[in-house]
Amino acid sequence: MIIKIISIGNKLNKWESENIDFYLKQLPKNIIVDFVDLKSQQNPNYSIKEVIKKESQLINSKISDKDFVIAWDSSGEQVSSKAFSKLIFKNREINNNISFIIGGSFGLSSNILNRSNQILSASLFTFPHKLFRLIMVEQIYRAHTIINNMPYHK
Repeated sequence: MIIKIISIGNKLNKWESENIDFYLKQLPKNIIVDFVDLKSQQNPNYSIKEVIKKESQLINSKISDKDFVIAWDSSGEQVSSKAFSKLIFKNREINNNISFIIGGSFGLSSNILNRSNQILSASLFTFPHKLFRLIMVEQIYRAHTIINNMPYHK
């Protein structure tokens, strides 16, 4: 199973990489997490609407027609770690790859939200990308431990 984390923002820095690698190394070899970092399109010459449209085009270019797409948006559904694990591993069982979408600071276009198979919200808080990508990888690892009855999840 390939899990893509498509994110508008900067590439991983050393702090992020080290912390994310901690969880990635604990995942089995058949779960591959691939980061796709896309440059923000913010520019003083573009309106917010134009930025969102340009970022949407970048995101769409990285999504396969076969991917199960999960967008992260404040309007999305909040789920428990157990429900999240069922979602991930249901897709693994039917051989779907998952693409998680993290928008830029202006959010995601309705085009991306409509293309998504599911829209989730991690919290009513706003998280910086650096922290949220780490949270996502930790939750992917936690989902693995839940499904496999490992002691990590309490």
